[in-house]
Amino acid sequence: MVSKKILWADDEISQLKPHILFLEKKGYKVTSVNSGEDAIEECKKNHDFDLILMDEMMTGLDGLSTISIIKKDWPNIPIVMITKNEEEWLMEEAIGAHISNYLTKPVNPSQILMVCKNIFDNKKIQTDKNIKSFIKYFNDITINSDNVKTVYEWYEVYSNICNWSINLADIEDKNIYNMLNDQKKTMNSKFCEFVISNYRKWINNNQEILDKPILSHNIFDDYLKPIISKKRKLIFIIIDCLRLDQWKMISKLFKNDFSMKENFHLSILPTATPFARNAIFSGLLPNDLKENYPDLWKRMYNENKLNGFEDIFFARQLLKNNFKEVKHKYIKISDFKSGKKFFNKINDYKNIDVLNIVVNFVDILGHSRSESKVLSELIPNENAYRKSIFNWFENSWLLDSISIFKNWENTEIVITSDHGNTSINKPQLIKGDQSTSQGVRYKYGRNLRFEGKNTFKIDRPLDYNLPMFDINTEYIIARDNTFFVYNNDYHKFVSMYKNTFQHGGISMDEMIVPLISLNKK
Repeated sequence: MVSKKILWADDEISQLKPHILFLEKKGYKVTSVNSGEDAIEECKKNHDFDLILMDEMMTGLDGLSTISIIKKDWPNIPIVMITKNEEEWLMEEAIGAHISNYLTKPVNPSQILMVCKNIFDNKKIQTDKNIKSFIKYFNDITINSDNVKTVYEWYEVYSNICNWSINLADIEDKNIYNMLNDQKKTMNSKFCEFVISNYRKWINNNQEILDKPILSHNIFDDYLKPIISKKRKLIFIIIDCLRLDQWKMISKLFKNDFSMKENFHLSILPTATPFARNAIFSGLLPNDLKENYPDLWKRMYNENKLNGFEDIFFARQLLKNNFKEVKHKYIKISDFKSGKKFFNKINDYKNIDVLNIVVNFVDILGHSRSESKVLSELIPNENAYRKSIFNWFENSWLLDSISIFKNWENTEIVITSDHGNTSINKPQLIKGDQSTSQGVRYKYGRNLRFEGKNTFKIDRPLDYNLPMFDINTEYIIARDNTFFVYNNDYHKFVSMYKNTFQHGGISMDEMIVPLISLNKK
């Protein structure tokens, strides 16, 4: 069995040598430091400590301050505080810092051993309980997987998968996590069939469908318009490429201050920004957008400004709905500097009725990881990707801004994304001419040919409200974890894109998008 790793911080650590030797004889690996600053440095070097023992009174950074810093970056490491002080205020502070236990000095080796065993045993009990619950879930979903018939049932399936992916992320038994991944692949394949069977009915407003989902172009009518109609101020935030599992992590930051209404929408196809986000701001499906705004549509493609007119689309949507007096502002933020600039001027927007904010960080991180070996090592898997986005959000100008928005009178905050992304690992060879669009998960052009079954081909784009670029335009959209590669430099591009996060295709990760309403408690 792997030895548990303990970090012990005390400015009189040399006097605790007998305690440390006692723990080491019991099979624990103990790293000792004599200050809070050194404890933080050790955590940076070794992220895998199983327990921290922290003296409350130390020279320099005291115990509570050290705990606060460590918990911010490594929230899951249990910490036991050791103190001479039994005053009630200190105990309240310690509990507020989310310590797992505390001991009062002087302590003997047996006391230390007992508290260590309790924490590790409790963790094992919780892990065993988690595994037992997951296996029950796994068996239930395996039996009932063919009974998922409505989009709302699919929302529940995907939400449960996201919950389990978070709960099982740090589990030592990787076979359990592999079971979850296998189940997700199976359900994802069934979800693709469900979407392909129903998509045309959804976009054609078929009245026979009782469980029609909110699609990208319905968000204004179904979610934003009721807020504006009540003359409430609206902060509408689109975090480009944010997934449901990532939102579930981030949502923890809002639970104390906000009442949250959590819903979902489905991204339209292809699940890519030029299609989905333009649909959100215009209230139109892609070909309807081309027909209604032919001049802007030409400029989008001729000037390579595929999302360059979202503010105009939104303004016209307001006019179409007789919101002529509504003051609105559109802001797109792609880097830290722009975010801080926005935050510093935030009160300039206090009298705006509708403030639209597009945040590109998550999308940029996903694309940058595909191109950077350093980022690929820092973010090797979905769990690390999820944590990196949480860490960014927790320390971001955006969270600071939302903390200010909550105090604006009569204001509602809506957070969503245009689409998610998914990890890809199955290359599919395709052929096309020079007119074929770029993109790893979807393409449009002439005479598109491919080998394999994990592709949805659209020969008649207008039936799917997709624009024609000439009379022979057709689309192909990847399913499951497939990505498209040409024969030229095939192995180079397979190596470049395999196991990266991409969007544009059909999967639960890309299509089922969180749609969140926040109101101050």
